[in-house]
Amino acid sequence: MVPKTERVELRLDADLIEQVDFWRGEQDDLPSRSEAIRRLVEGGLTAKSQRDFRPTNPEKLMMWMLAQIRREQLSVRKDRKNNEFDTKDVDLIEQAIYGGHFWALDWEMTGILHNHVDDPKRVSLVVDVMDMWNFIERACKNFGAAEKKRLVDEVGSWAENPKFAGFDGNNEGEYMGIAQFLVQKLNRFEAFKGRSMNSHSPTVVRYGKMAALFDNIRAGLIGRELSVDEVIRLLKREVA
Repeated sequence: MVPKTERVELRLDADLIEQVDFWRGEQDDLPSRSEAIRRLVEGGLTAKSQRDFRPTNPEKLMMWMLAQIRREQLSVRKDRKNNEFDTKDVDLIEQAIYGGHFWALDWEMTGILHNHVDDPKRVSLVVDVMDMWNFIERACKNFGAAEKKRLVDEVGSWAENPKFAGFDGNNEGEYMGIAQFLVQKLNRFEAFKGRSMNSHSPTVVRYGKMAALFDNIRAGLIGRELSVDEVIRLLKREVA
């Protein structure tokens, strides 16, 4: 039985028509414009909704060749302590290619085959927050007794030694992951090395308010550190 179809009228500008014609000209069967558009729409919808791992034939060939290279490397490695573990991954990749069991790679290599990409806006916020806290901690470290007393008197006892706590691992995991990557892998904000970056309570909203205020102060911090008045304003903003 022929599937039921519905006629859809569509208007495209000259540039888009040219791109469609170029694409269909590269196909082996040179489809008509309407068939080319149908295939492109179908492919776009599939790509948008598809979350599993389905390499093309050229990609399968590259995977196979890389697996063979990895197997050869393991065979000549002097330290064979972890070879059995490593060759299991090679075997899995080869068997997945042979049998089309690419879902198995999704299951076993979730740390590699995923669809997550850090949001650039969140990266920017994390950098701004960490930059701000870097200034706050450095300023507080150099304050004298009188200035530290002012912090406690005007902000609260917690302000005696304010520290960047990170982000909530349960509800702000992407922010926490970005902060960890900046410090542990990119060696940025080295003053925060050794911290887990897990605040165990939400901080994004509070830190975001502080960062917005700090943005107005940042331009004037050339050749100087934060004053006690500026730190007080920032810390009060956290609890506001």
